[in-house]
Amino acid sequence: MQRIKIMTDSASDLPAQTAEQLGIEIIPIPIAVDGKGYLEGVDFTPRQFYSILESAKEIPTTSQISPITYCERYYEAYQRGYTDIILVGISSSASATYYRSLDAVDLLHENCPETKDKLNIHIVDSKTFSLGYGYPVMQAAKMAQQGKSVEEILNFIHDWLERLEIYFTAFSFEFIKKSGRIGCASAIVGEALGIRPLIQIKQGEMKIVAKPRGNHAVMQKMSQILAANIDPQSPYLMLTGTQAGAQEDLTDMIYAATKKKPEFISDVGCAVSINSGPKMIGIGFLGAKKR
Repeated sequence: MQRIKIMTDSASDLPAQTAEQLGIEIIPIPIAVDGKGYLEGVDFTPRQFYSILESAKEIPTTSQISPITYCERYYEAYQRGYTDIILVGISSSASATYYRSLDAVDLLHENCPETKDKLNIHIVDSKTFSLGYGYPVMQAAKMAQQGKSVEEILNFIHDWLERLEIYFTAFSFEFIKKSGRIGCASAIVGEALGIRPLIQIKQGEMKIVAKPRGNHAVMQKMSQILAANIDPQSPYLMLTGTQAGAQEDLTDMIYAATKKKPEFISDVGCAVSINSGPKMIGIGFLGAKKR
């Protein structure tokens, strides 16, 4: 009989309480702020991090989760009688953490050869960020509790990630400029004109798809894109920060267009807010099924 452990990293932006309720193991990503090391989700909540981010002398940086850390988590699962681990992590295009999780499998087998035939480790590169993979991890944990097989759970995760569309915007260029996502001159001009870049993440690629002027216009564009592209059976997710009223306004716009409300709302975590800043809003949903 399969006994399945679901794991992810803290960049999934899953609230700790939700993860605990579903038996999801969250592995914290290291964060460095002005030379001091922290662990995301351990040393601060997302909301507490926003204050740290605003007051930091230099833009904080994330580090890879080490192979040793992963190896320890794998071995703990083995000792607790799990037969399978399903690990879904942050996009390999943004972090080498994915490759360190693979390295850890070899490390485990070299040092604990008895695990090789008794613990199956399935590692998925989400090719996305935040709730884009955090939400299917939640559903995967529920499926495991219902007795679904590893194959059924992995099929669900892969289908979700292949069809996922994410759109987000920042209401300030401050952190985008610091992170280098947009050139300094472009950022200065954009801020002066009130431009709000609308960024799409789809099938592992990130690009600016629109540059509306003003907060209302960019959220209106987001709601229009969702209404035109969402699978009727798909929920939609919302990632929110500190921009006053943004969550409520965008929810109202999308509801007016689709009669849908967000199925899950979470605070933006470190991996995204370091680049976008805490003044942001984002949505995720599934596009039409591939034929």
